[in-house]
Amino acid sequence: MKEYQFQATIEPDDHRSVKIINDMERVVGHIEKDVLRKCEERYTYAFTPLDGSKVIVGLKRRKFKDLNIANYIIAAGETTMFLKERAGKNLLHFRVKGHVGENHMYIKEDEEGNMNVFIDRGKAAVVNEHSAEKISIIIEDKIEENSVVFAVVILMFFMFKLYKRESWYIEELLS
Repeated sequence: MKEYQFQATIEPDDHRSVKIINDMERVVGHIEKDVLRKCEERYTYAFTPLDGSKVIVGLKRRKFKDLNIANYIIAAGETTMFLKERAGKNLLHFRVKGHVGENHMYIKEDEEGNMNVFIDRGKAAVVNEHSAEKISIIIEDKIEENSVVFAVVILMFFMFKLYKRESWYIEELLS
């Protein structure tokens, strides 16, 4: 298993990004806000590895009929893929599934509040937020840093955080 961490940076020109640092303290890529057709501009992010192509993940604009189920659009080059929250299962915990390339991906929140990623039924990654400043990603060795799967694991953490904020408001209303 390989370990990575998020590191927020502000460039001299006030350009904001998040760097992904490996366990040898080397930058493997960076995350920035981006734009994707049919997606909420506030919730669209891109991961660009140092030696690969940019992958964008965005929260699809919601219509009234699907306010409680989020859909995510993934753009990798000319390919578009989709992940979707599992209806009914998403009320208490984050649950998303879909296909990324040939891989079936299932993302869920565990009892400790971590984001677990399963690929073809095997656990492939865990994203753990120790604090706002320290977020670690433990990912399977066979997942390459310049792959779409790696980028989706990294970027879905932002969607996980969005879900956590929204579910907190619902919990507050119900308590």
